[in-house]
Amino acid sequence: MTGLSRGARWARTIARRIGRPARLPGFVADRRGSAAVEFALVALPFLGLVGAIMHLAFQIWAAQNFDRALQRTVRTIFTGQFQTAQAGQTDAATLLAALKTTMCGPATAAIPAVFACDKVKFDVRTVENFAGATAAKPLDTGAGTWSTGFGTNYACARPGTIVVVTAAVAFPTFFRLVGLDARRFTTGDDDGASLLISTAVFRTEPYQMAQAAAC
Repeated sequence: MTGLSRGARWARTIARRIGRPARLPGFVADRRGSAAVEFALVALPFLGLVGAIMHLAFQIWAAQNFDRALQRTVRTIFTGQFQTAQAGQTDAATLLAALKTTMCGPATAAIPAVFACDKVKFDVRTVENFAGATAAKPLDTGAGTWSTGFGTNYACARPGTIVVVTAAVAFPTFFRLVGLDARRFTTGDDDGASLLISTAVFRTEPYQMAQAAAC
C-alpha cells in the first residue's frame, strides 16, 4: 500500500466509494430538488389549462361583443334608416357591403372590435310570420367550411315586415388542449377557426318611405 503513488491511492479510494452499495439507499432517500421535479411534471398541463381558460373567456367576450355589434346594426333596419339611405339600390352585394360598413364603420374610422369585422358575412331575409322565422346556417358541417350562398342574400324590409338577420365570422382558435377544441372550420382559408354567430329577429317599424321607394 505504501508503495503506491498518491494518484493511485486517490483512484483506489474513489473506486471503493463509488462501488459501495450503501450509497444507493441514500440516493433514493434524498429529497433535494423534488419541488423542481414536481413542478416540471405539472407545469405543462397547468399552463395548458390556464391558456384554455383565458381563450374560452376571450371567446365569450368576443361573442358578446359580436352580439352587441349586430344589435346596433339591425336597429338601422328596424327603424328603416338603412333602407331609406340605400333607396334605389337593388344589388345584394352592394347592400350587404353597406350593412357591413354600418357595423364596422368606414375604412378611415373603423369601429374597434375584438373580431375580424371586415370578414363578417350577413344573411338578411324576410318571413311571413314569427313561427316561420329560421336563421340561415352559415356553416356546412359536412364540408367544414362556409355554406354555399351564405353571405349573398339580402331581402329589403318594408315597413311592418318580419326580418331575420344572421351574421357570422370566423374566430381564431388558440388552444386545443384539455379537450378544448372549438374548431368548426376544417378546410378553406379559415381552416382551424371557430365560428361566432348572432341572429336577430324583429318586425320593422312603420317607417315613412321616401318618394324613391326604399324597397
